[in-house]
Formats: sequence, C-alpha cells, structure tokens
Amino acid sequence: MTGVGRPLLRHEVARLLVGLLLVALVAPTWLVAAERPADASPANAELRRRLEHLNAQADQQVEDYLQARLALRQTRAAIRTVQAQLEQVQAQLAHARAGIAAQAVVAYTHGPATQVTVLLGAQNPTQVLERAQLLDLLAARDGDQLRTANAIQHAAGARAGELAAVEQRQAAIVDQLAASKARIEQLVSQIRQTLAQLHAAERRRTAAARAAAAAPPPAAPPAAPPAPVQGSVAAVIRYAYAQLGKPYAWGAAGPVAFDCSGLTMMAWAQAGISLPHSSRAQFGVGRRVTQSELQPGDLIFRNSPISHVAIYVGGGMQVAATHTGSTVKRQSAWQGDIVGFSRPTG
Repeated sequence: MTGVGRPLLRHEVARLLVGLLLVALVAPTWLVAAERPADASPANAELRRRLEHLNAQADQQVEDYLQARLALRQTRAAIRTVQAQLEQVQAQLAHARAGIAAQAVVAYTHGPATQVTVLLGAQNPTQVLERAQLLDLLAARDGDQLRTANAIQHAAGARAGELAAVEQRQAAIVDQLAASKARIEQLVSQIRQTLAQLHAAERRRTAAARAAAAAPPPAAPPAAPPAPVQGSVAAVIRYAYAQLGKPYAWGAAGPVAFDCSGLTMMAWAQAGISLPHSSRAQFGVGRRVTQSELQPGDLIFRNSPISHVAIYVGGGMQVAATHTGSTVKRQSAWQGDIVGFSRPTG
C-alpha cells in the first residue's frame, strides 16, 4: 500500500505542477515585450524563435523604409531648390540675350559705322581713346555675361538631371522595401495564426483543469499610473499612456495605430519638439544621456543598426509600439539590445 501510494502521490504532484505551469504560461503578461507561447514544447519554442527572428527582420525593414523615405523627401527638396535656381539663371540669361539682340538690331539698322561715328564725335584724342575702351568693355561684358549664364545654366541643368536620377533610385528603393516588408508581415501573420491555435488549445485545457479544481483565474495586475513628471514632459507621458493598446502598424503615426518612431515622434510633438519619423534619425536629435541619468520622457534605442525606440516613463518601465501583430505596451525598460539613450531638446 505504501509502495503504491508514493508513486501515486508523486504522480498527482506532477500533474498539479503541470497544471500550475500551464496556468502561469497562459496568464496575461504585462511586463514583456512580446506575447509568450502557451507552453515550452519544442514546437512552440521553435515557433517563438522564428517569430522573434522575423520581428527583428521586420524592424530593420521598417527602419530602412523610413530612412529611404526621409532621403527621398530631402532629394525632392533639393530638386525644388535647384529648379528655382535654374529658373533664376534662365531669367538672367534671357535678359542678357535681349541686350545682345538689341545691340545687333542697332548695328544692323545703323551699320558698323555707328561705333565709328561715336569715335569721330569725340572732341580730342583722349576722348576717342576713352570711348573706344568703353565700347570694348561693353562688348566684353556682354560676351562674359552670356558665357557665364550659359555655364551656370549647363551646371544647373546637369545638377537637376543628377537629382532627378537620384529621386528615381530612391523611389525604387522605397518600393522594394515596401514589398519586402509586406512579405515579412505575411510570414509573421502565418506564425501568429499558428500560435493563436496553440494558445486556444492550451486555454481549453487550462479551463478544464480550473473547472475540475474550482480555482478562480488569476487577475492581471493593473497598469501603474504614469510616474509624476513636471513641465512639458508630462504631456509626452500622458500622450504615450493614452495610446496603450493601439495596434502596431509600420509607417503609422496615429491616431489609430503606430510604429515605434511614429509613437515617439507624436508624443514629443505634444511638448512642441519635432522629431523625424525614424528611430535612427531620432538618435541624432537631442542630448545623449546614460542609463543612470535616465528621466521620464527620454528615449531608449535598441539594436545595431538602430531599428527600435521607446519612451522611458519612470520606475524602470517604458511605453513602446512593439512589433507587427502586437500593440502599444507598457513594459520593462531593460529588455533587448539597448544601444543608447537620448533626451530630445527644442
């Protein structure tokens, strides 16, 4: 009896531990960057590794896309500047040509003797020399003006053509990145569907175990209120908290969805500070700080090259638009590959 009872007791303890493990795994998690799988089976572990790999790829693709889009905007602005300069040069060129044409008309109408007449009308040899020098100077000036205008027009036209080619290349890069990102999101969606099926199966098994044990489901801890801050940064933190639960969408900057740099850009806009829509570009804005200097509102950057940014809200926590298939979350600020911190300044 005793020999049989002990194995049975060990068996029941093992079953209880498994049940508790399943409950813990499917309970809501509010401190993690991404959803955890329903169990630690090899199949789920492999799916989780694949999902994390795809999310990292997606982050890089999004950042590359945003960088290319910024470069495209800069290229178009440069083209507009060069075109304005080109129009100004063309106006100067037209004016110079009009003056030369007028001189040609005068020469045709009055003949080449006109200049001779000017010279003969001089009162003395000194005046003749002065008038001859003046005529030479005017002719040289008109010729120099025409040559200079032509040279400027040629250079500006070449520059405009070069920038137009750059714009075409940049546009092609953006299209390629968008297509690549769409393929990544498709794969992520497939994995999330598989994980959803596994979660559903585990929830059914856990619900049956709870019903058998009459154990109430564990309550998720409530989200802590924002850390108290002063001044304009308070508006940044309030805005970040107000977006919790909104879906992640690459390239989005609200109001219904965000990507990581879109969230930080719009949050700091509440304090009157303009940030570019790119985590890499945001890293170059403001003042670099250390982890020990970190204050609510500061930005936390991750990965090399940088592809993710979050807002520090105090208490070791951050708010971030996480990744494809997820939402804006409040989570631990110390997870992942942190590469730096910055404090945006006006």
